[in-house]
Amino acid sequence: MQHSALKLSCLLMLAPLAAAQTFGPGFTGSYAIRDLGAPANVPVPFGGVTFLAGDSNTLLLAGSADSFGGAIYRVPVQRDASGHIASFGGSTSLHSTAPYIDGGLSYGPGGVLCYVSYPVNTFGQIRPGSVTPDKIVDLASIGIATSPGGLVFVPSGFAGAGRMKIISWGSAQWFDVDLLPDANGTFDLAPATLVAQTAGGGPEGAVYIPAGNPGFNVDSVLVPEFSAGRVSAYAIDANGNPLAATQRDFITGLSGAEGALVDPLTGDFVFSTFGGVNRVLVVTGFNVPTVYCQAKPSSNGCTPAIGFSGTPSLGGLDDFVVLGNNVTNQRNAIMLWGLSAASAPFAGGTLCISAPLRRGPIESSGGNPSPALDCSGSLSFAISHAFMGAHGLSAGTAVYSQILVRDPAFADPNTLALSQGLRFTIEN
Repeated sequence: MQHSALKLSCLLMLAPLAAAQTFGPGFTGSYAIRDLGAPANVPVPFGGVTFLAGDSNTLLLAGSADSFGGAIYRVPVQRDASGHIASFGGSTSLHSTAPYIDGGLSYGPGGVLCYVSYPVNTFGQIRPGSVTPDKIVDLASIGIATSPGGLVFVPSGFAGAGRMKIISWGSAQWFDVDLLPDANGTFDLAPATLVAQTAGGGPEGAVYIPAGNPGFNVDSVLVPEFSAGRVSAYAIDANGNPLAATQRDFITGLSGAEGALVDPLTGDFVFSTFGGVNRVLVVTGFNVPTVYCQAKPSSNGCTPAIGFSGTPSLGGLDDFVVLGNNVTNQRNAIMLWGLSAASAPFAGGTLCISAPLRRGPIESSGGNPSPALDCSGSLSFAISHAFMGAHGLSAGTAVYSQILVRDPAFADPNTLALSQGLRFTIEN
């Protein structure tokens, strides 16, 4: 247990820093931090954190981290009028055991919940519905010799999307690892490839931040660094790996920065701390549109991808557009929008917006002419100054949108392909 002793000694040195969080140069004045404290009935120290699949009002938070009694707990949250997490609410319950879980906790393909364990150097997998790990892989067997703190799947929209990164706590090394489906709904791991090494400090979780947020001129990754008592920002390369030379302090003065996630409804950065002060913190101020919810592919295998260009501002350039790509060609489509999110069964997929629902005009996806049947279609829905004015959208209003594509090959009432949801906030 030499590694555990080392982590504890780092924690003791950091304990006096617990109450002095400060944003680094370039970020001060743009972001605010909210301390939610510690949810009841989650044993300390805390580890990784993510949302329960399909439920943006329930956190999964690791308790008793770095010990044999490690486990993952369901923690309901309450949101304020703007959609930001304001407090914990409801009863905490056990989701699954997860021995020695550390700062990395994330869903992989097939809804398998993945985590890394410290100091035993393993990768755990929990299938949907399981209350104990279904498979544990020794990471030394794939070439990761020192125990990890974190793991992250690069999200869509970023270079290296879909790649899994496992992060070593002691060496700050980042490994790219392929998941290989087995016959049991879990995965074997291909040999690890060392792809980066960050500035040290005991990296744990990680989240990706798109360019355009205040202080972020390029796509970046935020990394809680336990030993350094900080969260660092790094620019990423063409494969989604952090560039060590670009390290900047995002937040300093922390005690045991640990797990991390991006709130899919608000874009907020949420992270946990480990040890002397165990709590969950929320950082607000991220206004770039955020993709959330689940898409439904078309009958010919085209999964509509929602995106955007421009800025949704009242007084800036009149250039904000909601985009749809990878759409079946020569199909009619509409954009639904509303003022709150949902995750409800709809047309054989998921409706990402709560009522009352508004709809835009019907558009054609274009693309290659018939009889070709492919994914060459695309869509463009302008959210113009006139649109905002006509619908009374004021600065600070969060808008949620989703693209619905007609697909007559599906049986009624499921004759639609669906994009993910896109959340954006109207700016001045």
